[in-house]
Amino acid sequence: MKDIAILNLQMYNALFYFIIYAFLGWCLEVVYNTVNTGTFVNRGFLNGPVCPIYGFGMILIIFLLKSVENNLFLLFLGSVVLASMLEYITGYLLEKIFYHRWWDYSDKPFNISGYICLKFSLAWGVFCIFVIKIIHPTVSDIVKLVPILIGNIILAITIICFIIDIISTIDTVLKLNVRLEKIHKISAKIKQRSDFLGSNISRDTIKLKEKYEKESFEFKQKYNTHSIDIRRRYENDLIEIKNKYKKELSQLTGKYVILTAKRSIFQRRLIKAFPDIRSVRHFQALEILKKAAKKNK
Repeated sequence: MKDIAILNLQMYNALFYFIIYAFLGWCLEVVYNTVNTGTFVNRGFLNGPVCPIYGFGMILIIFLLKSVENNLFLLFLGSVVLASMLEYITGYLLEKIFYHRWWDYSDKPFNISGYICLKFSLAWGVFCIFVIKIIHPTVSDIVKLVPILIGNIILAITIICFIIDIISTIDTVLKLNVRLEKIHKISAKIKQRSDFLGSNISRDTIKLKEKYEKESFEFKQKYNTHSIDIRRRYENDLIEIKNKYKKELSQLTGKYVILTAKRSIFQRRLIKAFPDIRSVRHFQALEILKKAAKKNK
């Protein structure tokens, strides 16, 4: 029974630490982005004020490195390894599940597959030492001050909101993928139709020209004069052919404009939160939406 009670307390503390550090991580991201860009951006994968990767990261550091927390070198080394592993696995899974690369360190020296790089791995190590030595003692004391009953209520409400946020975000990403697929298909159709319509217009123009040149020649041979009426019919028929093909292209273009101009608050937030996001399947379509998001700032 004592072991179960200890395990329950550890789970209780872990959940509280996760929530607190996910929020503090979000605050850090917002400050970092504001300093670098001068604007506020709701950073993080989820819509709420949390960055789960910070919560998971600190849980790993707190519980797995507890035995070496008084050895700064081992704490730093362990933090670098654990945080880098977490960032790599998170980036890899997000890309494989949602078909987007949310961040990319490929332009940074000493990177691994673009998911992690030496610069930020070392920064994680320094950050974790600062948190463990300076911030965590205060956080731990605050959690202890909260009565268990009230703490459980807070956790229950927060977890429910967290789950709703996860579902909402997944729905947003899936809808974004559907939108990108449609943009990709329409773009391909527009190109295909443009080439097809261009060749058809060219072919039909040649046929019409040959037809009316023949009629005009026969008319001239018979009456020894040119027919203005034949020339006018040729020009009108040519305009009609072009309009017929242009109409189909115009309809496709209209659908394309609507899709790219469509405003989705949550999709735009994700794109702004991850400015380096790249679509694995539809790179060009996402780049178009990223440009549209910048225009609608």
